Amino acid sequence: MLKKIFAVIRVLFGTTWKKYPMFFAAETLRTLADISKPFVGIFISPLIIDELLGDRNLKKIVIYTGILILGEFLLTVIVDRSGTIINKYQQRLNNYFNILIGKHSMELDFQLTEDKAALEQIERARTGMDWYSGGVVGIAGQIFPLAGNVIKIAGLVAVIVTKAPLLIGVIVVYVIISTLMTVQRNKIEVAAFGKLSKVNRLFGYFGWNIVDPKYGKDIRLYEAQDTMVDYWKNNTEKSNTHWKNQADGQFPYVMADDILAFLREVFTVFYVAYLAINGAYSTGIFAQLISAEGNLSNSLKNIMWNVTELVKRCNYAYEYVKFMDYPAALEKGEVKVEKKQHEIEFRHVTFAYPGTDKKILEDVNVKIAPGEHLSIVGLNGAGKTTFIKLLCRLYDPTEGEILMDGRNIKEYDYSDYMDQFAPVFQDYKLFALSVKDNITFERDDANLDELFEKVGLSEFIKKLDNGADTNIFKFFDEEGVEPSGGEQQKIAIARALHKDSPVVILDEPTAALDPVAEYDIYRQFNTLVGGRSSFYISHRLSSCRFCDRIAVFSEGRIAEYGTHDTLVNAGGLYAEMFEAQAKYYR
Repeated sequence: MLKKIFAVIRVLFGTTWKKYPMFFAAETLRTLADISKPFVGIFISPLIIDELLGDRNLKKIVIYTGILILGEFLLTVIVDRSGTIINKYQQRLNNYFNILIGKHSMELDFQLTEDKAALEQIERARTGMDWYSGGVVGIAGQIFPLAGNVIKIAGLVAVIVTKAPLLIGVIVVYVIISTLMTVQRNKIEVAAFGKLSKVNRLFGYFGWNIVDPKYGKDIRLYEAQDTMVDYWKNNTEKSNTHWKNQADGQFPYVMADDILAFLREVFTVFYVAYLAINGAYSTGIFAQLISAEGNLSNSLKNIMWNVTELVKRCNYAYEYVKFMDYPAALEKGEVKVEKKQHEIEFRHVTFAYPGTDKKILEDVNVKIAPGEHLSIVGLNGAGKTTFIKLLCRLYDPTEGEILMDGRNIKEYDYSDYMDQFAPVFQDYKLFALSVKDNITFERDDANLDELFEKVGLSEFIKKLDNGADTNIFKFFDEEGVEPSGGEQQKIAIARALHKDSPVVILDEPTAALDPVAEYDIYRQFNTLVGGRSSFYISHRLSSCRFCDRIAVFSEGRIAEYGTHDTLVNAGGLYAEMFEAQAKYYR
């Protein structure tokens, strides 16, 4: 456990120190004021009481009272002001660490975004850094008071031990028993946390999807409201049951702790009163001991609470540390890659998705020359998109190897290798940003007008009030535009071409286009792609005429390979598929 605590403190505090060093100054100031606050009353109140019961010197009473009131007031102001500053940092720090989690999520190897264990680790990192551990503020809120309570205890023990030493033993016994009960409560909470990530994911999925506009049409047209609400209610019940079980398990320990605290307070009052009645000390010292005992008991209990809470909170926050060090799914090389035309070869490539034995691709062999345009066709489920995922190193082959310029792609620098490809996947995504930002992502925006003309976006852009600076969708901008499916697909194609990579990948690039727009894309295919290598997946076999070679996938293998004319005349699967489509146009 100590290893986890030190790792959490090192990572979280190290990150915070670089970003917000003044947070620690505020915590230190609050801790020093909090340490001093009880001692003002402990040392000044007895003087006031004894003066009231003794000489009744008005000047002394006024001075003592002034010191007491002013001292406590100033220390309270410092504590409150420091707390306000810390609260401001809390939101900043929560946002900052959420950004770090999001950034790291985007940098994870793609296959981990489809891995159940990785997804649950992301969820545990988010919840562990949020309301479970309280993040940096929650953990600092235990470490700084822990140090403060140690100092307080030393001073309070010095006050009590010379006048009522028996109280020290009673308090220590009480704190030990109370701590043991706190440990049991924390064990129940930590065990419950381990089961919570799946509950939260399901609750969030149905809860958010119900109100997500992108599901609006399907929910309404298929009258799915009741189904979605039923799933939400079901998972809400699971969530409620989870929290009820945790509370029920902790309740006996909470009650026992309260009873134990009551008995300790009763003993303290009677024991100290007995000593005062028998002349052991003055009434002022009686009040001092009662105050010191209460503060010592609270400080001892707090220090145990700080320790158990620190252990618990670090246990949660450690999920963030684990996530930020999450092991890579793919082997990364260091060989630099020049942006140029490449020869690409699949050599005896077989692939099954992680955690399954089903082979999506089996013994695939193909070599694509620099600048060659390859069309990939086949029935649904034949392995076409998986072939592209392997080419882009979103996954690595289960068997065999993929070569680029004769070298295994695992040996290349991963970022350099990814720079070689500009894909438009079938399930591409546009973001609630401007049209320009969706294409350039802050890269050079020169020659955009020429690009819009090539992909057929010019008329669309001219109609927009702010041209290419107009935001897409209305999530954050009431003036945002809602492009049609075809317009969105053209924006995605423009994004790929703007990247200016040596290899262009188009997965069903014209599925949402009307026949005229589709024809324009085909007609300008060579102009759009130019001398770059291209991989073109399409169910519309007429598009294959624009490519140099065609690979026909069937049941995870390349069943046929050649030019359009060669395959049509061969009378095989491609000819059968082509004839099935062509007959409707005759």
